[in-house]
Amino acid sequence: MDIYLMRHGETEWNRIRRLQGITDIPLNENGIEEAQQAADWLRDVPFDRIYTSPLCRARQTAEIVRRDRPIEIIETEGLKEISFGEYEGLICQKEGYNIPDPDFPRFFEDPEHYQTAPGGESIQHLQKRTLQFVRSVMDDPQNEGMTFLMTTHGAAIRGILSGLQELPLKEFWSGRVHKNCGVTKIQVEGRTFRIEFENK
Repeated sequence: MDIYLMRHGETEWNRIRRLQGITDIPLNENGIEEAQQAADWLRDVPFDRIYTSPLCRARQTAEIVRRDRPIEIIETEGLKEISFGEYEGLICQKEGYNIPDPDFPRFFEDPEHYQTAPGGESIQHLQKRTLQFVRSVMDDPQNEGMTFLMTTHGAAIRGILSGLQELPLKEFWSGRVHKNCGVTKIQVEGRTFRIEFENK
């Protein structure tokens, strides 16, 4: 089994560094172009099924990459991005930073000590949720020999990869955030897996 994990294309909120989380922001023009370039790169991959986060930026990316392949796109909460609760839409870069919690940057810099945003999802829960979904696909004997695309989000991908590798929380961001439309390929044999490439 082959699993291709792919981050969605760029949105306007990505560009200006607003926290998106589960806010449903569409791709911008550059994001559409990124997805089209990824579709060219993946055109010869024989996908059997596409799973996507239900958020439109991931769904749009999946539809662009699918092109005219007669395959199903299945939305799943298991691939949804982490929720930042009350902080969604706020600026997280130094210039224009307006998040009420001055320690919020720990999310990126010190995840072990990150305090979950009010009304948001914890990193631990994100990791458990995303890993549970991917493991359900990996462990299904009916999926043996199949090839899947999963279009999702930056933190969600780190949840999957850190969970599969059983990394401690302090190493959650090991390997860094995927760039928009970055792809990681996981090869699965029975209960074992290997990462063939990451964030291409």
